[in-house]
Amino acid sequence: KQWYQRRVRELKDDQWELETTLEGHENEVKSVAWSRDGDYLASCSRDKSVWIWDVMEDGEYECASVLQVHNQDVKKVLWHPTEPTLLSASYDDTIRVYKEYGDDWECTDTLIGHSSSVWSI
Repeated sequence: KQWYQRRVRELKDDQWELETTLEGHENEVKSVAWSRDGDYLASCSRDKSVWIWDVMEDGEYECASVLQVHNQDVKKVLWHPTEPTLLSASYDDTIRVYKEYGDDWECTDTLIGHSSSVWSI
């Protein structure tokens, strides 16, 4: 089993520096997105999963949720610009909508109607 990593970098003094490496996806990571408030980082992968990471006050990252609702590769994640809502697009011809309930994230809606892969949102 091969584990894929996502490296988080930070710009310091006009140079990008490695801040941390996030591990968890079992295949190539296709997209990452920061929430508007900077409290979350979302990632998606060819392993059909969406991961949501909490950004802790000390600069560490903690996995908040692993969402496995797509049945094909997930190509794109994007946070809503004003709401705490995450969207994902997939080869399964759908866009999924996620919201936080209590201390976990859930798929609240599935947008259907595309006749082939959804590459972007």
